[in-house]
Amino acid sequence: MVMLEKKFTELSHKTSRRIALPAFFTLVLFVTAIFFVLMPQLEESFLARKKEMIRELTETTWSLLGTYYEREQNGELTRAEAQKRAVLRIHNLRYGPEKKDYFWINDMVPRVIMHPYRPDLDGKDVTNFTDANGKHLFVDFVKIVQQQGAGYVDYLWQWKDEPARISPKMSYVKGFKPWGWIIGTGMYTNDVYAEIAEIRNKLTVISLGILLVVSLLSVYSIRQTILADRERLGIFKERETLMKSLEQSKERYRNLIETTSDWIWESDSSGRYTYSSPRVRDLLGYLPEEILNKTLLDIVSPQQARTFISTFNDLILAQKAINGLENICLGKSGQIVVLENNAVPIFDDQGAFLGYRGIARDITERKVAMEELKKSRDELHASLEETVSSLSSTAEKRDPYTAGHQLRVDLLACAIGKELGLSAHQLEGLHIAALLHDIGKITLPSDYLAKPSRLSKEEKAIVRCHSEVGYEILKNIHFPWPVAEIVYQHHEHLDGSGYPRGLTAKEMLLEAKIIVVADVVEAMSSHRPYRASLGIDNALDAIRSGRGTLYHAESVDACVRLIKEGKVDICSKDVCPVFL
Repeated sequence: MVMLEKKFTELSHKTSRRIALPAFFTLVLFVTAIFFVLMPQLEESFLARKKEMIRELTETTWSLLGTYYEREQNGELTRAEAQKRAVLRIHNLRYGPEKKDYFWINDMVPRVIMHPYRPDLDGKDVTNFTDANGKHLFVDFVKIVQQQGAGYVDYLWQWKDEPARISPKMSYVKGFKPWGWIIGTGMYTNDVYAEIAEIRNKLTVISLGILLVVSLLSVYSIRQTILADRERLGIFKERETLMKSLEQSKERYRNLIETTSDWIWESDSSGRYTYSSPRVRDLLGYLPEEILNKTLLDIVSPQQARTFISTFNDLILAQKAINGLENICLGKSGQIVVLENNAVPIFDDQGAFLGYRGIARDITERKVAMEELKKSRDELHASLEETVSSLSSTAEKRDPYTAGHQLRVDLLACAIGKELGLSAHQLEGLHIAALLHDIGKITLPSDYLAKPSRLSKEEKAIVRCHSEVGYEILKNIHFPWPVAEIVYQHHEHLDGSGYPRGLTAKEMLLEAKIIVVADVVEAMSSHRPYRASLGIDNALDAIRSGRGTLYHAESVDACVRLIKEGKVDICSKDVCPVFL
């Protein structure tokens, strides 16, 4: 016995090392990956995103100058008036968490045109202006614009609107050639490194937490292993006692079978019951001895028995496990009981099939509950349909000239979706999104919607906001489909020329691509306040010309095919039969 204890002790030590060493090396690998591989890449990526952000902001503001320059070229404004309005517009632009980040303008002299936090420099020649390190930053702005048209410049500058605080800054500048101006904005690098440090600190805390958890788990595993070895040693010492306990356990197991809430049964190779626990009396009203020599066919309902006989015979011949077999049974008093049977086959030492040992559970209440749940689901579905239809109707009541537009787009879009083989779930989401795709128009001025002439550029820009407004209205509604995002995308084009976000094909949802095609065809073939219908042929020519560039090729082909073959009529006022 002493040798046995020594052997178990050595085995415990080996097992402990096998657990501890892999855990240690895993932690080392994790820390190395986080702090020497991931963090440098994360810092580089974070800085690159910040640089890209100020570039995009500068590009966006630069486009404002283009707008005023275009008005100058059109004769709408004089150059002086156009420049004055541009300066006033950009002077008030702010962004960032504190709304203190800004844009400035200087010319190629260089002379400051406008600086919101340094009005003392406005109109002054800043050729000799230097930062705290003696860098002629405005001269560098001019040089990089002359050489590249746009670029990044590092220098020292006052902290936003605090002249006494000087901080490193990186700015992106871009030249506006028609007026000889340079526009720029920047980021304070201390801010960026502070955010990176915060991320590093969080990762450090997380890593320490993981280290602690893994260490505790390792200690726990080692301790459990030692305890398990001690238990195994105890098992060897108490084998005789355990054999006696096994006999007692068999008796307790039999008692458990006879008192459990489920019906335990055994059958022979022909399916006749050879054992039944007393629970059968509560389930079916039979005494255990009354159910013996009966089969499942004898207790199922007469209606099911006619169709179940072949299934029953197949189960016996298959000699495989039975899982979740549901049967409608008749109790001794004629009561309906739904049983779920699970069983395993029994074989002798030579592999001959002896029968089944199984368990039957009363699932009558569960089946009734499922039916009620299905009924409730159907009612909720109908309520959703009514709600969506009401929302769609609300949007169209403000635009009587396009009444029925969303219904017709829905009809055509769902027909295209079916033609493309979308699942029933996808078609349902497409149906909802199509009915709501113009919901954002409820916020537009009604005189824009009913205007008998073409909209001005400013009016058109406002109308184009309806996709985003629709998204904002729908994004917090928990649909089972991405309805809000589909509505957001329904004026995007595959090549990125659409609006409001200029998405490309790979960024668009398939449902949105389908609605884009249906929307164009319906709009062109319907009357509008400012023009008569262009006709279905012109509408089909339009989507053909944009096939693969503006519009989803498969959707275009399906749309043309459906209309040419007369399988869909968008002039119909019927609601889309997507659930038929």
